Amino acid sequence: MNFSQLIGLTSQNLYEKIIKSPTGFSVEDDSIQYLGRQIQLQDGLTVLSEDSFDTTGGKNLLDRIVNLHPDFAALLPDAKAEAIKRCARQLIKEFLFIDAIKNSPTKEVQFAVINEGMNENISSTISDICQTDTLSTAEKLRFFSIAEEKAKRPMAPRYWSRSGIPLSVRLKKTKELFQNVPNTPPFDKAAKPVHNMYITIASEPFEDIIKEIRDVFESEDNELSRQLLKEVDNLEKKFTPKVGARGLLDPWHIEMKFTEFLNKLLYLYAACAGFLKDNIDELISYITSILHNDSPELTHYVKELCYLSKQPGAVGYARYIDAVADVLKKPEKVVSNYEVIKQLSDTRGFCLLQSNKTLAPYLTALKADIENMIPEYSDILLPEVAKLERDFAKKSLSEDEPDIRATVHRLLMVISACKSSEQKINISLLAPFVPAIMKHGNKQNIPYLISGLARLVQSTPKIQQILGGPGNLGGDHLRLAPLQLLALAPNKMSEDGLEKLCKSLQASGASRRKIKDGKVFHQWLATLEEASASEFTNKAMLMPILEKLAQNLTFEKLGLLHMIFKMGENFDEFLDSMGFDCQKEGLPLLIAEKGADALGKSNGVSKWLIKQRHFHLLPLYMVSMTRLCNKLGDRELIDLIHEFVESSSNNTFIENRQSPLNNRHLQAIYQKYPEFEAGWGAIFSDFNKETRNKHLSQGETLELTEDPWDLFISGLEAQTCQSPEGLLINRALMSLVMDGRNAMIVRKNQKGNILGRSVIRMVFDQKDCPALFLETGYPGHRALLFIDAAREIADQMKLPLYHHLDTKKGEADTAGEKVKLLEGRAPFDYFDSLGDIKKRQEVTFSKVKRDVRHPSQDRH
Repeated sequence: MNFSQLIGLTSQNLYEKIIKSPTGFSVEDDSIQYLGRQIQLQDGLTVLSEDSFDTTGGKNLLDRIVNLHPDFAALLPDAKAEAIKRCARQLIKEFLFIDAIKNSPTKEVQFAVINEGMNENISSTISDICQTDTLSTAEKLRFFSIAEEKAKRPMAPRYWSRSGIPLSVRLKKTKELFQNVPNTPPFDKAAKPVHNMYITIASEPFEDIIKEIRDVFESEDNELSRQLLKEVDNLEKKFTPKVGARGLLDPWHIEMKFTEFLNKLLYLYAACAGFLKDNIDELISYITSILHNDSPELTHYVKELCYLSKQPGAVGYARYIDAVADVLKKPEKVVSNYEVIKQLSDTRGFCLLQSNKTLAPYLTALKADIENMIPEYSDILLPEVAKLERDFAKKSLSEDEPDIRATVHRLLMVISACKSSEQKINISLLAPFVPAIMKHGNKQNIPYLISGLARLVQSTPKIQQILGGPGNLGGDHLRLAPLQLLALAPNKMSEDGLEKLCKSLQASGASRRKIKDGKVFHQWLATLEEASASEFTNKAMLMPILEKLAQNLTFEKLGLLHMIFKMGENFDEFLDSMGFDCQKEGLPLLIAEKGADALGKSNGVSKWLIKQRHFHLLPLYMVSMTRLCNKLGDRELIDLIHEFVESSSNNTFIENRQSPLNNRHLQAIYQKYPEFEAGWGAIFSDFNKETRNKHLSQGETLELTEDPWDLFISGLEAQTCQSPEGLLINRALMSLVMDGRNAMIVRKNQKGNILGRSVIRMVFDQKDCPALFLETGYPGHRALLFIDAAREIADQMKLPLYHHLDTKKGEADTAGEKVKLLEGRAPFDYFDSLGDIKKRQEVTFSKVKRDVRHPSQDRH
């Protein structure tokens, strides 16, 4: 019903309309209203007032009718809400959106208008909200919050600039949101303490921004805000010379650095609202260390600040230990979410704040915390503090800082695990575990061991006696290994079953020897973790498997079982797709007994696979791509994955990926550059010492790789979209792996894991001659490393080198420079420089520049 239908009615007509459709009518005293407009009688006919009234205190006529006739309630549910929606839609039809907001008769209708707009176009609606003067500051904030929730991302800074909402109001709102965060961390990895970044700084004149920040901190009037004004002073001195003629910072990347710093400053200050009278020196040290850290990601730090502000006591160790202990009371969730919760005693966090100090004062505080919190365990915990004093107390924290922090971090987690139970375990049973965990060498195992220790102190006296009693024949590894069995008790293993397995591990000399192997020990922990989380396993099937396994442990058996537990029923699909001729019924038990031999004739593939890092991702990728190909009705991609697996396991990988069959690009390359048929490694030997020394840290390596598993797993380790565990865009991964026109420059750590990578391609230039093209690298801040490495490769191959132009970073387009790729081997390609996936086709890169080099170095 629109308003015009209510004008010129007799009292009887009005009564009939109300009875027929009471929605939207309300009454206060003797005044009847419809959606906020008062209905009056003049000369016996109805007229509507021009003014809109707040009807929230009025009595809905529907309610009065329902009181008299209860049966009406079932006939008219949500009728008022529907009427408001209809009214909002009518306004949007009649007016421009911004005028529909202004002409809304009530706040309820206005809200509905804006909600309808957001359902259509969030950005456009927010832009109109910024411009309207009919909404209060509080209402604009409310709608910004709704928009961010709908969009699942913060609003762009330009909207804050246009909204007219003062920074002080936004800061207040952000502090309120921080204070409403729960006292314990969420386990959802995607969860953030405050999704809405109300304090985003937009692009405005430099002086205006500085003045607004100063005014805000001065009005806050507390010690922390006064101290942080010094950071604003330093910022002003640093960036004033960069201000251009229009009062704006220039160029673009300078402005970005400035606003990024200010946003970090404000966001961290807001997160400290609960600390404003507590340990200001430590807070300032912490905030300034984060401000001058290269990483712009703040989620980790503000969660830490926010949660710790809600713990009783000082900022120091006691607060950490209590917070972590609360989380460890449910240790079954700890391992898979360890990165989420570890900020509560982070190696970069409060435990060691000021790098110009020694560790001694922190250790003094830690000893006092232990004696106050858990004096029952002092005899086993204080010696570990004494070791820290002996090894590190006199060193400045700037020396060997990561190692010191990591050691303190581990001890805090151990203490928290001990404190996670109200009951106190017999100290003689607990004593062997603490030093064993503290001196354990593989950092990857620590999450498992910490959660295992928490489970131990929370378990029954019988279990504590089984694990902590005398008779350990295998040293620390065999002492620690049963901790992970506690992940299975009591849901998937009884106390008697646990005792039986522990005795079996002790009885088998072969298993005792194997468990001492660090690689086997880690796989044991990871496999049992998957078994505990898997819906595929239960008590009936798991115990026989573990009994067989405990009698004869091998890395191969553990790895295959890890995949089965992780994939569940999908593992059968993987076996089918790979053509394994094995018995599927009871396969886990057969694997626990026979290892890869249980898979039949194809076990050479499984033996190769188990040796690879993150080996479980191949089956997951295979299943995902098989389902995609079944939908597409085309098996070409699956056949290519089979070739990858088979050629990798039988050492014919380079020959296979360099084959010109079904690869028009390589056919054309070999006509002009036949040397390339033997692969990249046949033409390029190694990087020189100067390049490595210039860009690498101690223990790191630089390689031009054609290794099949490096190529397959690089997207996971370098965190790109071509990860085998990614979304469907990773269907282009096989082009990177199996097409010989591509290779990869990788920076690796001491363990061989990829820290950064850039794809280098054999392309054709505008003269149709072979050339090299270097793609965008990951991470971006190591671009110079990849460029220098690519120059070396180009020198040895005697080919020209082209780079991707990044116009976002101010590089000017170079007219006329292009390179191209002809059709390759895979059905899909992904190009970092284009940021897009392509079906098999000829591709031209137009935003490129030729590397500056002497013409005589080029083959042509």
